[in-house]
Parts: sequence; C-alpha cells; structure tokens
Amino acid sequence: MLPRALKANFATAVRRLLRPIVRQVIHYGLSYPAFDRLVREAFVEAAERDFALPFKRQTDSRVSLVTGLNRKEVAQLRRQVASDKVVEVEDTLLTHLIGRWMAGPPYATPDGVARRLPYEATNARAASFARLTRDVVGVDIPVRSVLDELLRTGAAALLPNGDVELRREVHVPATDVEGKLALLGSDPAEVFRTIIHNIEQPDTPWLQRKIVYDNIGSDALPQLKEEARRIGTEYMRRANALLASYDRDRHPGAAGGKRSRVVLGTYYFEEDTPSDVLPPAEEEKPRPPGRIRRTK
Repeated sequence: MLPRALKANFATAVRRLLRPIVRQVIHYGLSYPAFDRLVREAFVEAAERDFALPFKRQTDSRVSLVTGLNRKEVAQLRRQVASDKVVEVEDTLLTHLIGRWMAGPPYATPDGVARRLPYEATNARAASFARLTRDVVGVDIPVRSVLDELLRTGAAALLPNGDVELRREVHVPATDVEGKLALLGSDPAEVFRTIIHNIEQPDTPWLQRKIVYDNIGSDALPQLKEEARRIGTEYMRRANALLASYDRDRHPGAAGGKRSRVVLGTYYFEEDTPSDVLPPAEEEKPRPPGRIRRTK
C-alpha cells in the first residue's frame, strides 16, 4: 500500500490517465451513469480476483471493506460480474432527442423522415427545435447548448434561414472499429500494468522506454512518421522472430515452465506543444433568431 504522502501523487496520475478515457467516453456517447456502473463493476471484480484472503471464501463484507461500496450493492454487482452480464448502455440525451426527432409527427413525417425545424416558433404548440429540445431534455439544459453539441458532432446543421436540419444519427463508423476497440481494452491496460510493475518491483523491471522531443517542426512530421513506421516495422519483425523462437507451439523443445503470455510493442504519438496551441479563428456562423428563455 502506498504511504499516505504518495497517495495524492497517485491520484493525480490516475486523473491524468482518465482524461483521454473520459474524452472518448463523451465522444462516443457513453453516458456517465453507464460509465459509473462499469467502474463499480471493475472495483468488485478486482477485489474478487486480486484481494481475496488465502484459504478463505471471499465475502460481501470483505469486498465492501476493500472497495468502499456498501454490502447490498456489492452483492448485486458480484452476481452481475459472476454472470458476465453485459452492461446495459444508456443512450445519451442527444440520442434520445434524435430518436424523438425521427419518431414521427410533429417533428418528422409519418414514415420517420425528420423535418427541418425552425429554431423557435411564435406558436408554442408548433413544431420547432426548441420545443423538441424541451420535450426530450426539459428546461435544465439551454436549447442553444443542445444545438451546439449537435453541430459539433455533425448530426445537425443550422441553415442560413435559421432552420435546424438533421444530417445524420450520432454513431461510430463501423469500418474496422470493432477490432480497434478490442485493442483499446487490452493495449493501454498492458502499458499501465508494465508501469505499475516497474514502480512496485524496481529490482526486476520490465522493458519500458520512450523518446520525446517537444520542438519538432510540423513540416517534418510526414517524413518523420514515415521513417518511424519503417523503424517500427523493422523492430516488430525482429521482436516477432525473437518471441517465436521461444514459442512452444512452434518449438516443442523450447524452455519449459508454466504457460506465460509475453507482449512487445511500439507506438507513435504526436500533439501540439502548449506554446503552439492557438485559439481557432472565429468563423461567421448563422445565428438562431431571438433568444430562448427558460420557462418554469
């Protein structure tokens, strides 16, 4: 267990680790309640698998003590984890809004073709984007904020005459995404566990190296990426030959012992350095007529 003085450092590191995860959680439309359930399930699963007392059955009380979750919730989550039940992912408010927009009159035709909607109508009972938003979201979130998010995702467009047009459903393109999301569940976890191993067992470290330069001109990036790809490909070719020479499926006479999984990898990453990050130029955008006032 970490000394108390280092727990704050660890919490800071975890927060930084969560930032890109939470960014994609929001980007892919996974709601906070669904993410919260995933985290609670992960707490219970880790306590069940890695913190059981030797020669003693793991109990709800023990898991509650280790995780800080109450016993009633622990019992429910343990049953869910044991049954390998898939988390029911809740749709976001925007997904509900688009669904209602396409569900038929007054916001769509009877066969589900979404209508262009005026941002706001003088008749409160007439179909408008503001009425659609209040029907689905309520009055807690401003109409303009909802529209801004739809514009950001490309799901809707604000036309020059002030109408709002549905352009597409919010979704993740299917091309090769399923396989890449599987890597998202494995590769970062392997890197994280490597770093933790090196923190906790510095006398027997695993390979963990990276090279960072923070003043590379962007004009050089295309050539740099191509060279990095070539070097990385050569590294992976040699790494594959090395691991294959120890693989007992291919070489029954290779060294014995318990079955182990070994991973060697490489990656490339780039981002703007903070000093070069400038706010984007303001673009002239069509603005909705009038202002929506919150009603009680």
